Amino acid sequence: MNRGRKDPVMMAFGVLLVVLLPTFFLLASRYPSLDERVQQLQPKPLVPAPSLEALLAQVRQVAADSTLYLQPVWAAEPEPTAGLVAAYQVVRGDQAVYRLVLFRHDIACSVCRDVLAAALYDAEGDALVQVLLLDYWEVRGERVDTARFLRQFAGRPVAEELAIEANVDGISGATFSAGGLVEQLNSAAAWVREHPLEKEENL
Repeated sequence: MNRGRKDPVMMAFGVLLVVLLPTFFLLASRYPSLDERVQQLQPKPLVPAPSLEALLAQVRQVAADSTLYLQPVWAAEPEPTAGLVAAYQVVRGDQAVYRLVLFRHDIACSVCRDVLAAALYDAEGDALVQVLLLDYWEVRGERVDTARFLRQFAGRPVAEELAIEANVDGISGATFSAGGLVEQLNSAAAWVREHPLEKEENL
């Protein structure tokens, strides 16, 4: 028997191992571990809504008016993971000058932060004055620049139905967040239309 002669079957098996093992480890690295999959299934904790004082500070900054105050009008019970959270009148003295609707949106994305924002409307409920982002947007650990995206909402009529690509420009890298924000803005506008201020509240 020739001991120096290699078995063709064993040689083929060795070649197969050399080819397949790196491929196996490459594919395995692309799939989440068991711990990662379990973490994805667990609900993300809600980002806390800002205190009344913190929310008022943002409104005063936007309106450039330090005399404004917030009067709570409505609050959801329990607080939803996606939907309207609370509504306020923004008053100066005894006059309502703005309306504010706080909302959040649960993003179905394990590497994204959920949307927490508020919509500031004029007292008549005719137009959106500005969107206040109350928590930064993050995708895969990277913050998303939202300034240009948010500017397009200023002055939009409350009666206008918003839709990405139809009358709202999206934002690269944050498709889910942008869509969630627009969805909740439509809900906030509907709430404002359905709950007009009494005339004596807006003299």
